[in-house]
Amino acid sequence: MAFTLPRPLSHSSISMFSECPQKYKFKYIDKIPEKPRYFFSFGQSVHSALEFFYGVQALPAPSLEDLLAYYKEHWLSPGYKDPGQEAQYFEEGKAILTAFYRKHIRDYAIPFFVEYNFNLEVDGVPVTGKVDRIDKLEDGRLSIVDYKTGKALAGARVQTDAQLTMYQLACERLLGASVAKLTFYHLPSLKEQAVERHSPELVEALQRRIVTTAAQISAGRFEPKPAEGVCRWCDYKPLCPAFKPQFSAGVPEPDAALSQAIDELGALMEQAAGLQGRVDSAKAAVLAQLSQRGYVRAFGKRYEAARAASQKWEFPDKKKVLEIIKKAGLYERVLAPSAPKVDALLSDSALDPEVRARLTELGERVETPDLKVKPL
Repeated sequence: MAFTLPRPLSHSSISMFSECPQKYKFKYIDKIPEKPRYFFSFGQSVHSALEFFYGVQALPAPSLEDLLAYYKEHWLSPGYKDPGQEAQYFEEGKAILTAFYRKHIRDYAIPFFVEYNFNLEVDGVPVTGKVDRIDKLEDGRLSIVDYKTGKALAGARVQTDAQLTMYQLACERLLGASVAKLTFYHLPSLKEQAVERHSPELVEALQRRIVTTAAQISAGRFEPKPAEGVCRWCDYKPLCPAFKPQFSAGVPEPDAALSQAIDELGALMEQAAGLQGRVDSAKAAVLAQLSQRGYVRAFGKRYEAARAASQKWEFPDKKKVLEIIKKAGLYERVLAPSAPKVDALLSDSALDPEVRARLTELGERVETPDLKVKPL
């Protein structure tokens, strides 16, 4: 059977098609990009550093200083919500790499392959992928390692994971050696989950899945699979046929003037977001120089900068603080109705109806319009 595919299948594209064929179409056929995600940037940054660490042609291994310098130089920024979040994850990655280095530098060995790119055919279907690390064991067999930077993995996942099965299939076909060991390495915890090679039954099931997926794509079967837990975060939701009534009901087709206004607003918001990052960096630089010189105020040719500091108390253990205040008879002085908390209380279906009625009499439900704009 001849297959018509926009690109070779990979573990991620097969998983996406299984999750939602319509999402696969949007990404790989219509070529509509998804929004950048910080966790992808973070994972790629750490993976790239480990590729550098193990990618030397001869000993010695790179030093910790060289490893961290490479990490900093090749850090990926897209997807972070603000400079603060990016800085937090940068430091987390730095800590992960430092701990990894200290754990493995003593038994450091140059791997058989690092970031091994493979391309093969499975029953006429082109398949591609990349293996993080392949070690050759003393008996000549292979050990496959896949790094993970996200949340902790379920203990049983490594035993049947299709990604590892695909890596095993590719390595054995293309490298001419048997795979002995498959490992998920969870970098934040430095914990490994390892199993022996996957069974022939798992390999055969993967091959059938590859062929079935290719056949459905070639036949143009891209029905959406709505699921609240998945669709809530999907970038393609406004474009999806399954949600078209939700996004179009009561909304007229935009005329030329409205369309132009929306595009102008979106462009301005993108510029503002970019400028905000530069403003934050410039502000931090000025504050650092003022502090270094002991200045409270300084002048440029057109602007004045004055350093102002505000202080407030922060209490990690709020319960103990409230206990002390209550015992001192001062609770009423710090008690104030918080609008978000009262709103959450009114949204609670278990709230006594009489209490709800008394509260709603004292307030007014106000709707504040907001406008969310994002690239198409």
